[in-house]
Amino acid sequence: MFLSIIIPHYNIERCLLERCINSITGQETTAGEHEVIIVDDGSTTPPSWIANAYKDVCVKLIETPHGGPGAARNRGMEDARGRYIMFVDADDFLISNGHISQCLEILKTEKPQILRYRYHVTEKPDRLKPKRNSKVTTGNTISGAAFMASNNLPGSPCLYLFERELAIKKGVRFPEGCFHEDEEFNTELHFHAQSLIVSDAMPYCYCKREGSTTANSDINFERKRMEDMLKVIERITFFRSSFYEKSNSVQKKGIDRKLNTLAVDAILNMLYIGMNAKEIHATCTERLAPLSLYPIPEASYSLKYRIFRMLANNSTGLKVLRLIVPNRKPKNR
Repeated sequence: MFLSIIIPHYNIERCLLERCINSITGQETTAGEHEVIIVDDGSTTPPSWIANAYKDVCVKLIETPHGGPGAARNRGMEDARGRYIMFVDADDFLISNGHISQCLEILKTEKPQILRYRYHVTEKPDRLKPKRNSKVTTGNTISGAAFMASNNLPGSPCLYLFERELAIKKGVRFPEGCFHEDEEFNTELHFHAQSLIVSDAMPYCYCKREGSTTANSDINFERKRMEDMLKVIERITFFRSSFYEKSNSVQKKGIDRKLNTLAVDAILNMLYIGMNAKEIHATCTERLAPLSLYPIPEASYSLKYRIFRMLANNSTGLKVLRLIVPNRKPKNR
């Protein structure tokens, strides 16, 4: 088995899950080349219909007690037989333009530990008109740390394929029972990866949807997400300290950039949920300062980073940010 596609599922409408599964089984790939693993995370009504609906294709349903997306993804990885793993959210789907088959060809030819790709975002998936299949181009092979050092590493684990053995050997797993679990997993996996390729393939469609986790705006929910984000930053900081002496300069630069940008994200999220400047400053002083992440470290990642850092590092600047940043989080990845 070459590829295992894992779909964590929790109380998603049947029509959306079917759309997701069908988009995978309908891809132009070699028979027996991939398997689909749906991990039901303790849904009110488990999708038991899957067994009968997909008898003739390699689709497997695993039912588990509710433990959150991190637990569901970990269980999927444990049962996966493929050399490579891909995560697809149950309310998203793969685009039928052949790019996934081209991604598999890159994996077979170049054998990177991580292959990153682009994705499409839509609020109206029924109107999506995929571009005709075109030749996919790729960049040079670099390390995962080199990618982190030169880019703001996205949080979603659905934007790349990765070698299962890499995660197993390095003990990289999703933290369970919390939000932002993907930030921790992605950071550690890319830190350890010795080979990564970036392609312009676009096999994935992310669907904006009311009621999804990323669209939830309840204040208690958002406060919980904020607390979990701070805990993830603390754990990644501990991870960095555990490996720092043995790390090379690129790994150090990569994980430092990730932590610095996570500090920015944390402050932005405090603004999005309506915290005032005084409360934000107190939280940063209490939680981020002991990690050497506040004041936000100086770096020349981008002009936006430098401007935000200048404002966020003092009480007056935070008051300015409070005036210009809306009290709601943008609904995208």
